[in-house]
Amino acid sequence: MHDAVPVFDLAEWESADDRRRGELAAELDAALRLTGILLLRNHGVPAELTDRMRRQGHALLQLPDELKRQYEVQRPYDNGWRGLGALQASAVDGLTMSPDLHEAFHMGPDHRTGDAAFDHAYYPDNKWPREMPEFEATAREYTGHMTRVALAMQEVFATALGLPATFFSQRSQRATWTQNINWYPSLHHVGAVKKGQMRVGPHSDFGTLSLLDRQPGRGGLQVWNERDGWFTPPYVEGTLAVILGDLMHRWTDGRWQALRHRVLAPPESAPDEELVSLVYFFEADPDARIEPLPAPAGGGAGMEPVIAGENILEKVGVTLTPTFS
Repeated sequence: MHDAVPVFDLAEWESADDRRRGELAAELDAALRLTGILLLRNHGVPAELTDRMRRQGHALLQLPDELKRQYEVQRPYDNGWRGLGALQASAVDGLTMSPDLHEAFHMGPDHRTGDAAFDHAYYPDNKWPREMPEFEATAREYTGHMTRVALAMQEVFATALGLPATFFSQRSQRATWTQNINWYPSLHHVGAVKKGQMRVGPHSDFGTLSLLDRQPGRGGLQVWNERDGWFTPPYVEGTLAVILGDLMHRWTDGRWQALRHRVLAPPESAPDEELVSLVYFFEADPDARIEPLPAPAGGGAGMEPVIAGENILEKVGVTLTPTFS
């Protein structure tokens, strides 16, 4: 196991006494200061459900493009289908690279506040595929577990920082989130790979945390920290990768790192390799004010506060008027 990517046991944390919680919190803190990722075991997500979500998601993305096009994403922050090459994750970091070599299908929450403009901006409608009526129930069951785990990890994070356990989660009861099914096709499918092209280019996620259920592969996930540079994190069957995002980096005033990561191109040494990743991006209530924590919990970077939803939309190229506060 790479020392920068520990395995954190959620069941052990929940049953631990104060002394053991202190030890676990110290390990978690060290990993999030250095790299911004940990592996989570005993998270309570049924393996059968994960397998069903991956299998049905893969089948969805194998539908003909002319069918998927009716569910296509229509604006920067939207749910639905994005075809091969429609994304360029590295562009957010100001890098100019070729489009990412994957297809994706996006889902989100059904929260409604009664403010139509607010709800349209932050809670876009889901586009459930009529050709696969069983998929909606599977996705709702799976994302229900993801939301549960995300809120549980927010409480772990708060406790580890010496804050009230609900410090983050109480500001995430109407959180925006996006569940992705990412299909990384084989080299046979994508054809020639351009120089520098990847399945997903280098980037950090926008939100507080992401939950990744990945498949191991030669064209797979790599992560970065200042000590080690780019490296492949360990793969442990049955774990979820918990990935820190930009909002948590800001909320901890730079104490914890937003994980810089990428997914390598399909390799010539494994031309048949295709992978399906399930990625859940969790943010916060869109009107939550993210106020960087003061010391000793915060890292002292002097970052500015933001409104969570505005910050997310600005990063995908949307400017809101008026400002929600």
